[in-house]
This record gives sequence, C-alpha cells and structure tokens, in this order.
Amino acid sequence: MAAGLISITCAAIMAYFSLSRLTYPGFKSWTAGFVLAGLGMILMSLRQQAPDWISIIAANSCIMAFPVLIFYGLGEFKQFPKRLWAPGLILAAGAGILTYYTYWHPNVLMRIVAVSLILCLLLLLCLALLLRRGGLEYECSNNLLKAVFAFQIVWNFFRAIITPLWEPDITSFFSAGAIQGMSFMIYILYCVLTMSGLIALNAQRMELDLASAGENIKELTRLIPICARCKKIRDDQGYWEVVESYIEKMTNKGLTHSICPECAKKLYPDLKIYDDDEDEEKPKS
Repeated sequence: MAAGLISITCAAIMAYFSLSRLTYPGFKSWTAGFVLAGLGMILMSLRQQAPDWISIIAANSCIMAFPVLIFYGLGEFKQFPKRLWAPGLILAAGAGILTYYTYWHPNVLMRIVAVSLILCLLLLLCLALLLRRGGLEYECSNNLLKAVFAFQIVWNFFRAIITPLWEPDITSFFSAGAIQGMSFMIYILYCVLTMSGLIALNAQRMELDLASAGENIKELTRLIPICARCKKIRDDQGYWEVVESYIEKMTNKGLTHSICPECAKKLYPDLKIYDDDEDEEKPKS
C-alpha cells in the first residue's frame, strides 16, 4: 500500500508540473504511467481480499504498463517518427502469462519470474530509446534516468534468477522472503528517482530550447540593414554609410575600386575593357 501511495504522490507531482509549467509531448504519458503504477500497488495490497483477476492480473498488468507508458512518452518527447508496438505486445503477453499461472497452472514463483523478466525487457527498451537521439535538433538525455533504468534492469534480472534458488517453495507473495521485501523498497526508490529524472529531462529540453532561441535572436541582430535603392548600410548608431566606408570601418581594411564587365558595357560601350568584348565582335564561323 505504501508503494502505491508514493507512486500516486509522484503522479500528483507530475500532474502539477504538467498544469503549471511548460511541458513537452510525452509528459502526460509519464504521468499516466505513475497513476497506473500506484494503482497496481494498491490493487496488489488487496491480495486475498479481492478476486485474483483484480489483485494479481490487473495489479501486475498496471505495474508492467508503467515502463510501457514511460517508453511511449520518451518516443513522443524525443520526436521519434514511428510509434513502436513492441512494448504493447510484450505487455499483452505478460498479462496472458499471468492469467495462465493464476488460473490454469497456479504458481506464485513463476508469476514472480515472469513479471521480473518482462519488466527487465521493457526497461531495456526504455534505456535503448533514451540513448537514441530521435528527431530533436540537439541531444537531450539524462544520466540519472540512464542509471535508474540500468539498475532496475539488473535488479529484475537478478530477482528472476535468484528467487527460484533462494525461495523455491513460495505459496503466497506476501509471505515470501527478503528478496520480495527488498523489491518493494527498490520499487519505491525507482518511482521517486524516475520522477526526478523525467522532470529534469523536461527542464533540460526547455533550457536547450531557450539557448537555441537565444542563438537565433543573436543571428537576427547580426543582420545588416541595407537601403534597397542606394545600397547604403545603417550602422549600430543608426547612421547610413556607403558600403565602402562601412566595410573599411568594420574590417580595418582599405578597398580598391574596379568595374565589372556588365557595368563596363553599359557605361563605356565603345571601349573594349575586357577580352570578352572582343570575342563577341568576332564573326562566328
């Protein structure tokens, strides 16, 4: 129950940020993930009081849906062009496995192993997506999230391997040993750190967007106003100068004057200044 309440609290904090601060696409999916995570833990605490399809299948499905929504939220946040369906298929397969080991072949140990491996796989997909760049113009990642996902992958894999060895005779989830008790504590820490990492990721993108906007403004301020008719340039003090004077002042270099072929033809049609003029007068063979 405590883990569920903490997850719901994290969801409330995420919802507050979503309503009161600038957030990007994907943030609402993350918030929904925390809601499902908390709901799953609360339903799990009703074991032996509520029907198995509520306290086992629905509860664990909500918990497994948490990283699925994190994954889809990251896809929206990092602007990946295609929506991947693999996490949804894995979640559906997990619900099917839970149903099998709840009704057709009841086995608490196999349910623990199955949920652990599915969480491990889903978090691995989240980590892989976090490491990819996506459609953003800049790299937007978070070392805290990387560390949290990596630790959860290792822990869930360890739990799936060690539980059959240390606790092979589990008959009830809540009467299991220290491994399952540690799982609850780690899950609480996982929710809090994931929330912190996602909020930091959103803030990081906001900072990068502001920095990019600042660079664009600087580029715009560097544009030089030039008269459309006489081609004089306006300097920073608002004075209009001829192009030569402005360039000499800005570059500290003198300019020499010449005349281009087109202007030479227009101004001095009788003079053959460029070799091209002579070539044009030669009769074509």
